[in-house]
Amino acid sequence: MSEPTNHAPSLLEGSATRRLAAFSAPLVAANILQYVYQFVDMGVVGNVVGESGLVAVSNASAIVFIISSIAIGLMSGCTVAVGDRVGARDEQGQRRAFAASLGVALLGAAATTLAGYALAKPIFALMDVPDASLAPTAAYLEVVSLGAVGLFLLNAACAFLRAQGDSAGPLATMAFSAVANVVLDVALIAGAGLGVVGAAIATVVAQGAGAVFALWLARRRYGCARCLLRSMRDARERGRAVAAARDVLRVGAPMAVQQAVINLSYVFVTAWLNSYGPAIAAASGVGLKISTVAGLPCWGIGQAISAAVSQGIGAGMPKRAVAFARSGCLMSVAVTVCIQVAVQLGAEGLVSLFGESDRELTEAAILYLRITCSVNGVFYAAMYALDSFALSSGAPKLALANSFIDAFAVRAGLAWLLSAPLGFGFVGIYAAQAAAPVLPALIGFVYLQRWTKKNLSR
Repeated sequence: MSEPTNHAPSLLEGSATRRLAAFSAPLVAANILQYVYQFVDMGVVGNVVGESGLVAVSNASAIVFIISSIAIGLMSGCTVAVGDRVGARDEQGQRRAFAASLGVALLGAAATTLAGYALAKPIFALMDVPDASLAPTAAYLEVVSLGAVGLFLLNAACAFLRAQGDSAGPLATMAFSAVANVVLDVALIAGAGLGVVGAAIATVVAQGAGAVFALWLARRRYGCARCLLRSMRDARERGRAVAAARDVLRVGAPMAVQQAVINLSYVFVTAWLNSYGPAIAAASGVGLKISTVAGLPCWGIGQAISAAVSQGIGAGMPKRAVAFARSGCLMSVAVTVCIQVAVQLGAEGLVSLFGESDRELTEAAILYLRITCSVNGVFYAAMYALDSFALSSGAPKLALANSFIDAFAVRAGLAWLLSAPLGFGFVGIYAAQAAAPVLPALIGFVYLQRWTKKNLSR
């Protein structure tokens, strides 16, 4: 049987801007579809179960989103490690990096299952989840934790495809998973009456099916995704695989911590907002879901930047790597501005998608969007694009440092200052979230300028 070949168009040929745009578009769509899991869960639960179910999924999703972000961050190490070897045309190195990434993914999934299942109830008790929603909230996280292996393998396979310059594969995978999730949500929540637990089961099954599909797709399209275990039988290859795992973790571990830190700050914020009562808690959860979806294109473009810059550096083309970073940053800002305008114009309609709500909930959710989906989106888009460049150019610790500034120095610290000592209440918490990405974006811009000067003046 002939080996599969790489049919993805080369990122290293032609206009950097046009290549990146064509590569990014399917990744943006794939990220939106991946997030559809939780968005659909909230929508169906809100309409079928009501406010208590909406509060449960909102709080559980804050933790589940941390788990998802850790998986994405950890597997970004796969994108960079494989992408560097794609640029260098090292097929055996790609095979080793992918095999190592799958091993890292399995270990990450095992740790997530143990921690998530054991800590579900204590976490939500500390978050002060309302009593009526506490049991289903914990049950949602327990189910998702038990099925974490699907999530991690799904992201490993998609990271490998992105590193090859293949963005159609991740899009096909997420479309498959999203359709499965929607069908299962309706069947399990509305049909079988399983409520919040049904939403969690739907998510886990859809992610597992997506993982199988993505791994099959990688194996079918790329020779270096085949015979992974066979290639590890040689002692020398096993040693090289360990070195490849270190390469994956060198980038993936800081990025996983970065994602955990940023999203942990959202958990703190969610816990504070719970203290303002069920209506504000539910409204903030709805607003966070909508604003997160509005920011998802940044993620897709950032993933494209990571893969493209890795290939450029691996091929010894720093000028092209910088071109990818600059065009990607501008692209991310432009797309985000368009989305933020749309959110502002359609805020009330978007909130209504989550079911019939009282006026206090609706007004608070709209206020959340007015504050957190405004001009700050420009800085958020720039921050994510520039951090993606730092990740691929050998400075994952800078991206990690930026996450601490974003999460704790500004989002959590300023939220506390504005809400309690200065007396702005939940509105102050919203304002702190809006201010969070400003300083990290400026730091990322300075890093890009310094890297450009150092590497293009030789």
